[in-house]
Amino acid sequence: MKILGILIFLLVMVGCNATPTSNNQSTTFQPQFNAEVIEVSVERLEQYWLSKPVKPKMLNRRPSWLPKGEGSWTIMTIIDSTGTEVERTLISSKPEGIMTQAMVDQMPKTSYTPALSNQNKVPVKFYGTARVAPRRKL
Repeated sequence: MKILGILIFLLVMVGCNATPTSNNQSTTFQPQFNAEVIEVSVERLEQYWLSKPVKPKMLNRRPSWLPKGEGSWTIMTIIDSTGTEVERTLISSKPEGIMTQAMVDQMPKTSYTPALSNQNKVPVKFYGTARVAPRRKL
């Protein structure tokens, strides 16, 4: 029992002795581009990048980024050479204001893996359109 107490004490002391990261150190993500970003259509995106499967999870309520009502919007997305979405910009929404840049920023990000035809991991930019409407109108 005495040995266990000493071991716990040593672990606590080592943990307290660790140097905390300061606010001056940059821990932000830096996108990596190993080539020029090319623009592709949504139909050709799978020739470059494949989205990683995500296990669906049941939500208790409507996500805050999902607009209420009916409308559509277009978003420009840039994927870097690591398969990370590094930028999503709202291009347009109809009706105006159904989707905002703040709502786009709250959307979950998708991770991608390079397609077999994209061995060089070329970064891409594409424009995607989404629509929200009652089920009977979709």
